[in-house]
Amino acid sequence: MAIVDTLVDAVAANPALTVILVVLLALVFGGYLFVRRIVVNAAEGYDQGRR
Repeated sequence: MAIVDTLVDAVAANPALTVILVVLLALVFGGYLFVRRIVVNAAEGYDQGRR
């Protein structure tokens, strides 16, 4: 429980930092999904091209 209390205190003390971290995490996750989609579609395209 001490970790949760520390996290709640950090969020309450630095809301701007929390927003920045959430935005950065969203960008990283979105970038991952974007790159994954490109790779999967490229692999499907190569497979269709071989047939």
